[in-house]
Amino acid sequence: MDLAFSRSARSSNAPEDKVVFPLLVSCRDIAEEVLFCIKEGFGRAALRATRTMYECVVTARHLNLHPEKTDAFLEMFHVEWARVYQEIPSAYRDPKLDSEIGARVPKYAQGRRIGMGDLDWSGSVVSAMARDAGALVDLHSLAYVLSSAYIHPGAQFLISNLNLGTNQKLHVGERSQNTEAAFALRSAHDLLLNAVDLRSRYSPSPELSQLFDYCKADFEKIWGYPPHI
Repeated sequence: MDLAFSRSARSSNAPEDKVVFPLLVSCRDIAEEVLFCIKEGFGRAALRATRTMYECVVTARHLNLHPEKTDAFLEMFHVEWARVYQEIPSAYRDPKLDSEIGARVPKYAQGRRIGMGDLDWSGSVVSAMARDAGALVDLHSLAYVLSSAYIHPGAQFLISNLNLGTNQKLHVGERSQNTEAAFALRSAHDLLLNAVDLRSRYSPSPELSQLFDYCKADFEKIWGYPPHI
């Protein structure tokens, strides 16, 4: 990880790498967050983080395959701000920023609501982008769907935090978060190797290649199957 994403690491000349590179660096950062959370006993927080890590890898893989979509991805910056700013009462908005967003997002300038559909830069949902990347889609159920259950406060979220006593009343759960931690570690390990693999395509290194082969073999020895690359 240090070799692939050292402090001296730089993006390549490939146009899409201006997005791919920071996405992969983010994977390194999130992997460290996962390890920190697990060390402190917060398996659920670690599992939540793997969803973001998965989306980073999926997006990076998609742009690697479809570099012509890079500008469309970056153009979402003002759309994202439009979604935030539309919720702020007009009296509290900065007129200059309001005008800048409106100039980039016509729908916002017209006073129309900006929804999730307006953030579609790829023309594909996350699972479809992962499927396009190949083996990565096999992580979708664990790294995206399951981890989402610990982001949104649904039934699974509640049940994981509470216990039902003999008096049929809920009380604070006493079980550890080891199950969630194991899921998070499995996903993060897989996704980090995915990130390093893609990084090596833009910045090849004999030393990195040798270490990467060792790490892939180590992954298979630990989990019993090869990483989803």
